[in-house]
Amino acid sequence: MESKEAIVEVVQGDIKSRNQITSLDVYNKMQDSNAFKDEMYRSYYAFDKTYYNYVQKHKTVKGFDGLVYIDRITIDIDKGDADEEGIQHYVRYALDELFNFGIDNNHVNIWFSGSGYHIELLNVFGFQPSKFLHEKVKATMSEYFSFGDNIYDKTRIIRSKWSLNKKTNLYKVYIPLEDIWDMSYQDVCKVAKSKRAYNKYRASKENFSNNLNVENNIEPYLQRHILSGKEYTNAKEQGPLKKGNTNSVVTCMQHVFNEGPSKGSRNMKLMRMASSYKRAGIPLLVSLNGLQLWANGELDDKEVIRTVTNVYDNNYTYGCDDAIMSEYCDPKCIFFKRKDYMLDIKDVESLEDNFKNYIANDMLKKSINMKDIFIDCQDYYFKPGELIIFSGDTGMGKTAFVQNIVAKAKKDTLFLSLEMSEVLTWRRFVQIAWNKSKQWVYEQYKSDPDASLGEDLKHIKIMTIAPEIEAVKKVIAQHEPNVLVIDTTDELQVDRFDGDIQKQNVIIDALKGIAQRNNTTIFAIHHVNKVSGQQNTIGLHSLKGSSNVVQKADKVIVLKGNRNEIYRTITSEKSRDEGRFEMISVFDSETMTFKRYGG
Repeated sequence: MESKEAIVEVVQGDIKSRNQITSLDVYNKMQDSNAFKDEMYRSYYAFDKTYYNYVQKHKTVKGFDGLVYIDRITIDIDKGDADEEGIQHYVRYALDELFNFGIDNNHVNIWFSGSGYHIELLNVFGFQPSKFLHEKVKATMSEYFSFGDNIYDKTRIIRSKWSLNKKTNLYKVYIPLEDIWDMSYQDVCKVAKSKRAYNKYRASKENFSNNLNVENNIEPYLQRHILSGKEYTNAKEQGPLKKGNTNSVVTCMQHVFNEGPSKGSRNMKLMRMASSYKRAGIPLLVSLNGLQLWANGELDDKEVIRTVTNVYDNNYTYGCDDAIMSEYCDPKCIFFKRKDYMLDIKDVESLEDNFKNYIANDMLKKSINMKDIFIDCQDYYFKPGELIIFSGDTGMGKTAFVQNIVAKAKKDTLFLSLEMSEVLTWRRFVQIAWNKSKQWVYEQYKSDPDASLGEDLKHIKIMTIAPEIEAVKKVIAQHEPNVLVIDTTDELQVDRFDGDIQKQNVIIDALKGIAQRNNTTIFAIHHVNKVSGQQNTIGLHSLKGSSNVVQKADKVIVLKGNRNEIYRTITSEKSRDEGRFEMISVFDSETMTFKRYGG
């Protein structure tokens, strides 16, 4: 075996059967013979003979401290919780990012992994062998192509071509670059079930070197973009964190950092430290390195990358009244007395730029106009970034009214149905879309089990598990809906609160922040207090936790009427930056639909 012959780790069958070492040439033959048979993996990086000798001696790949080589760069696009359409959009977005960065499309291969995608690149950066190569790859790829999962540590393994993904029973198959723009996820899955893909594509674009003695057939053109990972490596080698003293700025986060990743709320603490770092002007890469050090293996690197990047991308901010930050409050902090760390001061230039951006994005087009929902109704807009409260006595049809709006508005909607079951929520949406009774819906599905009645409801996703308010923030960041519906605010969970009023106040504050940070329209269905319900005197001050709810809400819509009659008066009790809205409607409880009276 030559000194520079490429050595890789190979895993066949059970992923637990690691530490099997062979040459890259032998591996490639094994890969072809295993096509469409079993699970198979190889090490992400390649090594030289010293790696072979180390594993022979120690019976493990862990702890190897020699040279690391790379024969190709693979970007892992994990499907995760994305739907079929979402993952296709995401991989196309990733390719656009690569091409916009300057990578030649002839240096890119697309592989379906059996679930997500592997984007394979030639060594366009010209990475050179070194003990710290994996750190350079991690730093560089995380900085420029953060859309991929962080899979660049030294001992990482990656699924082999044409091998089985046991979780999906699909195979890792090659997808021609020119086809990925038009193929649906189902189209790709069909390819991944068939050996025809191997026969058709096995020779396509196999222009990557299989031997490290052979130089790349391209000139590396992105060398200047390589980032050093040496500092990160040295930081990791420093060992456990040492307790330090705090200065006078954001001491809570300094205490959390010094404490380390103790059990309990680790992810929540990570989010708040990342937010503080961003507000302090610390670059994403520096923040990632520091917080991976803080995590100290207690949180997976992949989770740290995802969480911190999410905070930076969505500009999450937390103030002195936050449950976690307040736990570590320190009199030494300059924000201690006034509790005003949330202050976000902008100069004239920033304010003007924000307003120009608002105009350029044409917020009215992204808004929901009640005139488009109800015939001959007046113009009345629900805009991105607004928190809209819908309230009324029991039996007024609050939920059904909101369902009518989102069903007809055709905006991407996440509906948190926390009081009704998934089955009931869906049935009512179908009733509204078809203007039919529940019996009609049942009969349609009974007579034709393959019936599809949701064609006009594809913009709606439903969640029926009551999450904590912090989890809502994560869900919004992941799915990025135009509209979020909370039915009802009472059902959301809060970690710490004293009494229902405080709980409602915490929830309303959080929902207002989510709406503004994510530019999302939030419809929150909110109960009235018992006294107003009993006396049938529903108004602006009838809402639970009324003073804070009214203050934080951009609009408050109230439904009034007699539950035994069909007429409902729908009024805006509060309209920030909007005229008064009033509509008399007819509520058809058979079809769950609202129509403007006289319209």
